[in-house]
Amino acid sequence: MGKPKLPLELSPGVTLGSMALRALLASGIGRIHLVIRPDDPLAWLRDIRRDKLYVSQLNIVVCEEASLGMSYSIRAGVDAALSSSPNPDAIVIGLGDQPFVTAAMVRRLLAVMEENPALDFAAFSADGIIMPPAVIRQSMYPALRGLRGDMGARKLFGSPEYKGKIIEFRGKDAEWLLDVDDEAGFDLAVRRLDQA
Repeated sequence: MGKPKLPLELSPGVTLGSMALRALLASGIGRIHLVIRPDDPLAWLRDIRRDKLYVSQLNIVVCEEASLGMSYSIRAGVDAALSSSPNPDAIVIGLGDQPFVTAAMVRRLLAVMEENPALDFAAFSADGIIMPPAVIRQSMYPALRGLRGDMGARKLFGSPEYKGKIIEFRGKDAEWLLDVDDEAGFDLAVRRLDQA
């Protein structure tokens, strides 16, 4: 986009990043290791950081290598989760630029994992493209830490080494997983929020 996305307002006082983060906070997943770039002034996070309900759930993780690719941010988040006590059996990977992911969607992934202990992961797909958020068990932590460059966890989900469940969203429903990567995506998010 050529500029930081997370502080962009979808409507007055409602930033792109805060919508995604509020869904994760409301999902009940517990501690959130929020991976940010070193130059992020966190203006989009100001109201959440003042909210006593959520502030204890947040751990800000600065990823010095974030500009080198998504894998560095994933590794920073996994490392932060593993340094917490107790170590989590699974982690949730969510994106700050997915404003329409809901707490209920995250809880649905968690329920799938709870009902199927043999699964390594659960994720969504939008019209056949696997998308975050995703719940990933500790069996995949080494592979997540081994990702390189701008590669996300999607590559791992296609591996026969791991067993997972993909929940499909098609057509108009796929907009719940909208990932705002450019101006067109941002405009679509603004229009969708206006219609809500």
